[in-house]
Amino acid sequence: MGIFKKKQEGEDKNLPTTIFLSPSLKVLEGFKADTDISEPIIRMTKLMRERYGLNKGDSVVLKKDGNLVKAKVEVSSASDGSEEVCRLNKMARDLLAVNVGEEIEIIPPENLILLIDTSGSMGDFISGISKIDATKNAVREFIRSKFLMGQDDRIGIICFGQFATIVEQPSTNYEYLEHRSDTLVPNGATALHEGMNLAIDVLSLSDGAKRIVLLTDGVPTTTGKLAIITLAKTAAEKRIVIDTVGVGSPFDFMGYDEGLLRRIAAITGGTFRRVLDIQQLTGQFRELAEGKNYKYLLPEK
Repeated sequence: MGIFKKKQEGEDKNLPTTIFLSPSLKVLEGFKADTDISEPIIRMTKLMRERYGLNKGDSVVLKKDGNLVKAKVEVSSASDGSEEVCRLNKMARDLLAVNVGEEIEIIPPENLILLIDTSGSMGDFISGISKIDATKNAVREFIRSKFLMGQDDRIGIICFGQFATIVEQPSTNYEYLEHRSDTLVPNGATALHEGMNLAIDVLSLSDGAKRIVLLTDGVPTTTGKLAIITLAKTAAEKRIVIDTVGVGSPFDFMGYDEGLLRRIAAITGGTFRRVLDIQQLTGQFRELAEGKNYKYLLPEK
């Protein structure tokens, strides 16, 4: 199984901590069933729990002062109409050093699509490696980083070349996802609009945090820029963040449209990355894996 061996108990405290806009809730006092023994708990409304995509039996990461611990979601109704979501056992309390009345961050799992350009130009070489092989390495690094984070983030892969195709639906089967990423082959045009549309459709079926990581090396060839901008607005309406990555130079002949990629990211609350040095692509994808964006989960101010 290689890197994808079963994680040992107690490893959660070493989870990466690069989290953007993580939701916070106050720790409240609760009691163990049929006893008067106090135990810290976390409550939220049903609407908030559903918005976070949390269901009974799911895992959620709790964070305080840089320390992280995993907890199981246990849904039960409280007298005030809210729902009890997590109880903090002694190990969790000790690791987080949390007390009743303090704020604690909740890091829900996210649903992700790696949206990868597999047009013919992705077979071109830069610095001795083809763009598609460098991309496969980066995708593998992304998947491995997510596994090591241990936060049960669900990853799917969609490619777009001549057509848009679902390589793998979102799942936590990271070992199989890595295997499937090796099947990416350059072919034909750059059907970016079709790829984005398919990724949005897939993520629309999920609750909680939703994100697309879009990588391309060229301009879209099946639709105009306006149609893609309209689609980015649709993604934002569906609470989907899109991070964009441009591979190579935007100034090359048929290079990607940097302005368009920046616009997609800006509309959806994502980030844009320009990767001129193909050797840096793996590191960029590692950062994208470790960073999360809960823009659409937080209450509007």
